[in-house]
Amino acid sequence: MKKFVLSLLTIFVLSFTVLPIAFGADNGSDTAASVKKADDFKDLKELSQDEKDKFDALIQDGVFSGLSDDTFGLDVKMNRAQFAKVAAIIFNLKSDEALTTSSFTDVRSDDPANSYALPYIEALKEAGLTNGYDAEGKTYKPEGDVSRQELAAFLIRGLGLDDDAKSATPVEDNSVDDWAKGYVALALEKNLMTNQADGTFGGKVSATRKTLALASYEAKQLLAGATPDDPTTPATPVPTTEPDDEPAAPSGEISPEGKKMLYIARQSNQMQQLKSSPDDEKIIADMKDLGFKVTWINCDKFTAEKAEGYDIIFVSNTVNAKYLRSGIMKDIAIPTIYLKNHGLYYLGLSSQEENTEENNIQTISITQPKEKAAAGLTGDVEYLRKTDNKTAIAYGLPGKEAKVIATIPGKPKEATIFYYNKGSHANNGYEVKARLSFFSFVGDYDNSTDDMWKLLDALVLWTLQNG
Repeated sequence: MKKFVLSLLTIFVLSFTVLPIAFGADNGSDTAASVKKADDFKDLKELSQDEKDKFDALIQDGVFSGLSDDTFGLDVKMNRAQFAKVAAIIFNLKSDEALTTSSFTDVRSDDPANSYALPYIEALKEAGLTNGYDAEGKTYKPEGDVSRQELAAFLIRGLGLDDDAKSATPVEDNSVDDWAKGYVALALEKNLMTNQADGTFGGKVSATRKTLALASYEAKQLLAGATPDDPTTPATPVPTTEPDDEPAAPSGEISPEGKKMLYIARQSNQMQQLKSSPDDEKIIADMKDLGFKVTWINCDKFTAEKAEGYDIIFVSNTVNAKYLRSGIMKDIAIPTIYLKNHGLYYLGLSSQEENTEENNIQTISITQPKEKAAAGLTGDVEYLRKTDNKTAIAYGLPGKEAKVIATIPGKPKEATIFYYNKGSHANNGYEVKARLSFFSFVGDYDNSTDDMWKLLDALVLWTLQNG
């Protein structure tokens, strides 16, 4: 396991050198962790379902338990002793429960508050993940708080992304100390943490058990190759195909199994909106069900260089269009699905930018039923379960070399699903570097029909073939 060297250049590294990827243990009582659920704790009952699922996973894995039988302690500050326990569990470090003496003078077996953490702290030291609290490495300070910016640094360093943090564009946030701005920027980009309700990160604010728990879940998922904010998908290895199994894709086609998808989502300061509008989470879960290995990035953190190494890109409808306006996508030769017509417009692949929505309709018309991207559907297909004057189906106005799969009913120029093949051209002459597709939607995925999801999956898989 990678060892991290104590730096004398910053107060942070002098003060905190435990470098785990997850934090948030309780005071040492684990007896109920395997049988408890989030709804058993009165202060977890009102959380959103996706957060409950994350807490359930952490509780059932023995990473967390409550402060009492019916109270989890969401807003309670977490100290370095609790921090050490979770780090040891997440890293699967061997700890000696029989230990009664510590390498640190302030970690004692007779400490009524923190003695439980002694074997975990020693496990961290043995693994090279801590040098203690002070410069001489004599003390650990088990009762000390962990600030939000320190947590961000722990997460990023623990994931082996220290060099990335040093080269990241620092956050412009006065609540964060200069040394931590790169770490905070990367923690936000990886969706390991989010800003506070006031829009700032609150770097010096002590992290609560809720913050530490959710951050530990996201880091654990990322380490396992999963995507932030997916509480339902365990980190399990991809099964190998036995000789008699059916292939994952028809002969000659690319299977999505294990393919790397970069999912570009809303900008960083809008992440709190996921609680009320979890559309990105739902699409990511669907993509993972198809077999993709999904990584999510905020649109304000995206650069062309960060797309390197991916097999397919998915541009969410939650993206702020201004980040596409610069033409950032024009030289990227990776198959891409757009849920935002603006992305096609900025490449010259759709002739209208704004006002490309139709209200008060529920269906789209399949124009090319024999195309694989049509998912075997024909005629007018119900897209939305219900509609009104505030609910819309989006469209684009593609060029002559586009392949149109579906349109707004009765309006053949308004394409709701279309794609451009690699090597085809926009009307302005732009040459397509890889298959680019547009899929119509404006949001509210609970209002989507099964046929809508079927069409989305079919278009994504077709785009992956990159013809």
